[in-house]
Amino acid sequence: MKKLFLLLFFIASCYQISDAQNTATLDNEKVLEYYQSQRYAEAAQYLQSIYKDGVDDPKALTQLAYANLMGGKYADAEKYYLKLYTQNPTSLPVLFSLADINTRRGNESKAKSYYQEVIKIDSANFSAYKKLAYLTKEDINNKKISYLLTANRLNPIDADIVFDLCEIYFKTGAFHKLKQTLEPALKADSTNLRLLKIKIPLHVAEKNYPEAIKTGEQILGYGDSSTFVLNNLGKSHFLSLDYQNALKYFLLISDKSADNETLLYNIGMSYRGIKDYKNAIPYLQNAIKEGVSPKIATYYGLLGDSFEMTNKNDDANNAYKKGLQFENNGSLLYNIALVYETKLNDKKNALTYYEQYLKTIDEKQQPKLIIFIKRKIEELKK
Repeated sequence: MKKLFLLLFFIASCYQISDAQNTATLDNEKVLEYYQSQRYAEAAQYLQSIYKDGVDDPKALTQLAYANLMGGKYADAEKYYLKLYTQNPTSLPVLFSLADINTRRGNESKAKSYYQEVIKIDSANFSAYKKLAYLTKEDINNKKISYLLTANRLNPIDADIVFDLCEIYFKTGAFHKLKQTLEPALKADSTNLRLLKIKIPLHVAEKNYPEAIKTGEQILGYGDSSTFVLNNLGKSHFLSLDYQNALKYFLLISDKSADNETLLYNIGMSYRGIKDYKNAIPYLQNAIKEGVSPKIATYYGLLGDSFEMTNKNDDANNAYKKGLQFENNGSLLYNIALVYETKLNDKKNALTYYEQYLKTIDEKQQPKLIIFIKRKIEELKK
């Protein structure tokens, strides 16, 4: 795009453009100097000092539009491009520029409309289909897929289009189409890391673990040791029952990123695979901890209270006790004791839970509460 407008500028610079209402003459060398030093805002300011607001000469408008666009003055650039658009609504460079400006200004709907005008004029315009696919944000969207398919048909080796299309194929389980789309692009660029990364989960999905490992090691050789690559290598070794190598890659991930449920589980299972049960235990315990919401005890507390409000007292206590499995929560112990004492008339169990609750109270912070619970315990023992 930039080269196109520079070419237009040089064509325009062959002419002395002047406004009948303005005696100032354009200094083409000065404008060229601004462009070469990338001082586009200054170029725009200079051009605006030469041309009147009502200028309609297409060469002048092109210069004004381009300088403002490159100088980041998008509103002014759009104003001049719209004048050019009015003069020639089928100009592809003008349509692309208007679409680009609207994308930058956040008006993606308007940008799409300009790209759609492009493909009405030129139904084989790859760049327009690529831009339309990019502007259609939803992954699994019929329009997006249609734009990607057309762009891929027009240029089957464009890595960006191939990557986006393959991601959709992977998510929808269309592995045969994924391979057909990926192979030409990889043949054209065999070291493209984005495309190579698609191969690993594809091989894993096809249970072709040796190829997944081979591809993963190839990517590592190119210097990419990202979590994605290490995780897929670990998974491939694990599914090949090579637990020692699986563990090696999973542990590399744990060294460079925060632990999570799946990673902890994989490490624990890899330790089990090599019969190192001692090391498996803490990882599996932490996997359980990560897999459970820290608020689950509170949720069970609220559930129990809701049962109480409907006089389902046994259900209430069962919910409170379930919450205790996730957190030794003092309020849950107190609620259980209270239900046993006041609603189920079960002094023995009430006493047991009051005693447990007493152990959770901080003497320094809640001395009066300790006195109150101790009195309750004494009363229940009578």
